[in-house]
Amino acid sequence: MKVWIGFLLLVLGVSLEAQTSPAHNWHSPSEVVKKIKKNFSEINSYSADFLIKTEDNKKEKQMRGKCFYKRPGKIRYNFVEPEGDEIVSDGKTLHIFIKRLGAVGKQDLTLDRKNSSGPIFTTNSPDGLNRLFRKYHYKFDTIEQPRSMGDATKYFVLDLDQREKIGGFEKMKLYVDSESYLIKKAVATDGRGKVTTISFSNINFSEDIQDGVFNFHMSGNAKIVNNPLVSEN
Repeated sequence: MKVWIGFLLLVLGVSLEAQTSPAHNWHSPSEVVKKIKKNFSEINSYSADFLIKTEDNKKEKQMRGKCFYKRPGKIRYNFVEPEGDEIVSDGKTLHIFIKRLGAVGKQDLTLDRKNSSGPIFTTNSPDGLNRLFRKYHYKFDTIEQPRSMGDATKYFVLDLDQREKIGGFEKMKLYVDSESYLIKKAVATDGRGKVTTISFSNINFSEDIQDGVFNFHMSGNAKIVNNPLVSEN
């Protein structure tokens, strides 16, 4: 659970460290990433449909629903499959509700750890929730950039490789709309070969999203697990 939840947080905005790579078609990976970050920093809010697919040992699983984002760092994922699950953050606390378990993971996003430069997740920037995913090399996957992937949109496709193999996703592939610089799809592979894909559609930037959407209302019978993603220790 920890891994794909982190993946959801990743695609809300990418903060990556550049790897030297030649430019292709008047673009370079660094230029694309800069535009991704600039574009996201200017977004106040949006809603979108999401689809998550996992493949592990020839077994496939699918999750889907609707997500909401509002600056700074507020997110909500409402799942219709599995029905009732939620991921909600007001920018300071992240709640992960798994209905079938009757359990809530409550993650403090402002924890300070020893030998760190500040809170585990910075809450005052659009890409603050991506701190755990910043240590990746990245490059274009082929020389042909951008290119069509079978629809009307052309994409920049970035290959990411974890700098230090510390678990989680070792490799990722991002599909970036060449006009809007939105990440429309991301594919990640862990060290065991499990593949997770998340894609977004019906993105709406004009929906009026109230702050109350990002308040988590917990059932009185739910079990609470504090800091399941990152602890103070």
